[in-house]
Amino acid sequence: MDESGRLRRARALFDAVIDLEPGVRRAQLGALAEGDAALQRDVLALVDESERTGGPGFASRLTEPGGEVRADAERLVGQRLGAYDIVRLIGLGGMGVVYEGARADDQYRKRVAIKLVQGDLHSRPVLARFRRERQILASLQHRNIATLLDGGVSPDGRPFLVMEHVAGEPITAWCDRRSLGVEKRLALFRQVCEAVRHAHRNLVIHRDIKPGNILVTADGDVKLLDFGVAKILGADPDDDGMPLTRGGVRVFTPEYASPEQVRGETLTTASDIYSLGVVLYELLAGRRPHETAVSTAMTERAVLESPIAPPSAVATEEAAAARGARDAVALRRQLAGEVDSIVMLALRPEPELRWRSVDAFSDDIKRHLERQPVEALRDWRGYQLRKFIERHRAAASATALVVVALVAGAIATGIEARQARTAQARAERVSDFLTGLLQSVRPTTGGRDVPVSELLDAAAKRVGTEMAGEPGVQAELETVIGQSDLALGRLDEAERHLRAALAIQVRLTGARSVEVALALSNLGGVYMARGDLEPADSIVRLSLGIARSIRSDRDTLVAALLDQLGSVAHDQGNFALAESTHREALEIRTRVFGPNSDRTALTMTNVAVALGEQGRWAAAESLHRRALAVFVRNHPEPSTQVADGENALATALDLQGKYDEAGRLYADVLARREKLLGRQHPDYAFTAMNYSMFLFDRGHFDEAASLTRQVLALRGRSLPESHPAIAASLQTLGRCLDRLGRHDEAQHALEESLALRRRYVGPDSWLVASSRGVLGEHFTLTRDFPRAERLLLDVDASLSRELGPSNPRTLTNVRRIVALYGAMGRPDRADLFRARIPAGTP
Repeated sequence: MDESGRLRRARALFDAVIDLEPGVRRAQLGALAEGDAALQRDVLALVDESERTGGPGFASRLTEPGGEVRADAERLVGQRLGAYDIVRLIGLGGMGVVYEGARADDQYRKRVAIKLVQGDLHSRPVLARFRRERQILASLQHRNIATLLDGGVSPDGRPFLVMEHVAGEPITAWCDRRSLGVEKRLALFRQVCEAVRHAHRNLVIHRDIKPGNILVTADGDVKLLDFGVAKILGADPDDDGMPLTRGGVRVFTPEYASPEQVRGETLTTASDIYSLGVVLYELLAGRRPHETAVSTAMTERAVLESPIAPPSAVATEEAAAARGARDAVALRRQLAGEVDSIVMLALRPEPELRWRSVDAFSDDIKRHLERQPVEALRDWRGYQLRKFIERHRAAASATALVVVALVAGAIATGIEARQARTAQARAERVSDFLTGLLQSVRPTTGGRDVPVSELLDAAAKRVGTEMAGEPGVQAELETVIGQSDLALGRLDEAERHLRAALAIQVRLTGARSVEVALALSNLGGVYMARGDLEPADSIVRLSLGIARSIRSDRDTLVAALLDQLGSVAHDQGNFALAESTHREALEIRTRVFGPNSDRTALTMTNVAVALGEQGRWAAAESLHRRALAVFVRNHPEPSTQVADGENALATALDLQGKYDEAGRLYADVLARREKLLGRQHPDYAFTAMNYSMFLFDRGHFDEAASLTRQVLALRGRSLPESHPAIAASLQTLGRCLDRLGRHDEAQHALEESLALRRRYVGPDSWLVASSRGVLGEHFTLTRDFPRAERLLLDVDASLSRELGPSNPRTLTNVRRIVALYGAMGRPDRADLFRARIPAGTP
């Protein structure tokens, strides 16, 4: 752990223990530090410094050994207060001392927390706050707020409150200890929002929201504590006049305070929203927006003056490890875009520009978790949009057919949208540039053919300087270069040029224009080509929203974006949504372009794929054949479009059991793509992946394994680890090795495939369930029957629930269960599951 990481960890532990009684503090610190003695010493040093200087945990200095307040507090332990036995001292806060207690009469036995005003703070302002806290807690009854149970007055006249005892950890420590991922942290944070929303609806501002006041129980229930400095809106005219300091020390916590709170201004619910934003920032990024030493003055100055970087910009390797991410880059990708925007809207320095309510804040998190468009990305200005693009790194997943056709459609629509004269002038400048480029490159080649990649690299070097004075032309060229790189599978180069084109278009046309929608769509294609579907979904929805706001819903640009969004839904496993979205695009394209257009055929293929995924094979095959006929008629051989159409049809035939025709098509497509694209191209890898599965099913294990190794050789080169072909090929390789008797190697490959899918598509995906089924098949072959049975039955329940009991993938797992019970010698169980397989299915 580097020095900055140790400091962040020490500060997190400092927050967790600063308000505890010294003995309890040391025990809790020992547990949280997990044996790191040096880290414990660092935290205790921070505590000592804070107590000497009157820092955020100033009340803890009252607990020093020999202190009068502490001694007075400890004298009550073992005594009775009203109907409660005082069991132990928990801690000393800014207003009172807190004990653990137990009801001592015959009514019931229950652990409680008892808060009693401290003797030396027996003053009119503190008593007023105490009475206000009692009033507030009495009005708040919510499962995520610690409940007020009782109250009374001690024998020496000091009021006390009896509250629900919460056995939990601060939310940050609770999440870190369990290595919760980003989505689970967001879901847990929504419980915090529920508590604050309830308070706001009862006209209460908390004013001290921080992890130490948000405890999470072992069961995962959030409890919001400590309304000691809360304010009742509109019902307490003297409240703002009450001092929020004591002896010059803040009662609220500056690290989590809003700018207006630091300035001492009148507060609204927007202040709590800012504090919630700080807590969420820390939950996601592993640090606060403003990282300073233990100095209240420095912290307050940072809150007022320093800009805040988005969470994705500060996430570290340590934070990634605590959130179950592969590395910092993976965590930043998860945070960039939607999550960044949601958090940063809560942290706007201007209260009126933050989320309008906690409801809106929480609801946008819900939209993000449900893959719906988020409000935080709506109505961006150009600067915000450029920053979004700068923070993103692309990734994603369909074939080059989908990507290239979408790009081509987008360009055509873009040209239609421009005035003819401007479009013609730019087209001439682009043509002149490319013609000059060809002439300048050819003499240096010694008569050899110039590879397209060399031509694109040469263009990239020149476009930025030669076209700097013509930004419109530069944007067109960056787009042409980026699209060409994308078609060649050069995804890093494609991303760089398409992002540059987007930045130029934003400067030229503003954030909501046809040009920006097109540029976003192009960039979304790169996300799809790499397999990173969450940001792909987000950016394509943003593009579609822009297009619909400025063009007719029956527009060809809207159709292209609907088709792209349908492809994302398919890759996410939402086949019904994919079908409906593609059909909407198909209706528009058929009406505008006619039934024999490439664009119409492309969308027809997409509808067919979605139908096949739902087991509707007759309709799917018919559409595949109609689309292929269009591609054959429109494109002379050799043609990538024809190869793509044949590949889609081959897959549909394979899954229906029409193996002879499927085999011929697979072999033909593989040869075409190797000739046209080369073995390094993602499209070749996709066909090799599909054909290897086909060969495995036909019993050609050595040949299938050889093809999978071709695909796996591209891992980290033209295919990122997240590419779906990597996990799929590992799985097929493992199955081949099993049939060849190499069971240890097979299990290793199958477990690695399963781990990749869990990491990149999420543990709840049907793909993960399917992978577990293949692992169950392995255990059947190795005669580990109990393990196989547990896995296969669990997978059956998951796939039946997610895909339906008649889905081909569900039935494939049912056949594995039949094989298992056959191997176990239990024909009755085998027949029970065999009866679920419809007659005539492959």
